[in-house]
Amino acid sequence: MAELARVGYPGLTIEGVAKAANVNRTTIYRRWPSKGALLLAVLEPGLERFDHDPDTGSLDGDLLALMLIIRERMALPEGRAVHRAVGSRADELKVLVDTVNDRALGAFRRAFDHARARGEVGPTDDTEMIVHLAFFGVVIWGESRQRPPTEEECRRILRVVLAPLAGNASSPPTRADR
Repeated sequence: MAELARVGYPGLTIEGVAKAANVNRTTIYRRWPSKGALLLAVLEPGLERFDHDPDTGSLDGDLLALMLIIRERMALPEGRAVHRAVGSRADELKVLVDTVNDRALGAFRRAFDHARARGEVGPTDDTEMIVHLAFFGVVIWGESRQRPPTEEECRRILRVVLAPLAGNASSPPTRADR
């Protein structure tokens, strides 16, 4: 990740990673056949955070917690480097982009499953659209402003994307509510 943050994805080479790790590049190739595979392996610990549901007891609390995970990663130099790499749309990163999106969006979808079980979301609510708007709202905010959204900006995004559920969900929790 440090090498990625230093040189960016276009400048990232297996040879450079091997040199930074003080190993032979065949050692790297033995485990990861490509830059994309290596990057995905490095991202795995961060993706594991999306395997554990926040379970705050409310849809807005769960979504806010997930949005803040994304925001937290975007605030790190390594996170910005990954975001730039993913944004490069390099063909070799398609599997990585799909995997990252599937894992993160899966957590957002499960938040809606829990909310539906609690009666916060109705069967006809367009939850799939809201999932994408909440997730990509944070991502695009960071991309368009060259910085991750603040916690308050995440709350604003959440208020807007949850507006269609106004009769079902409460407003995002305040700092004191958490």
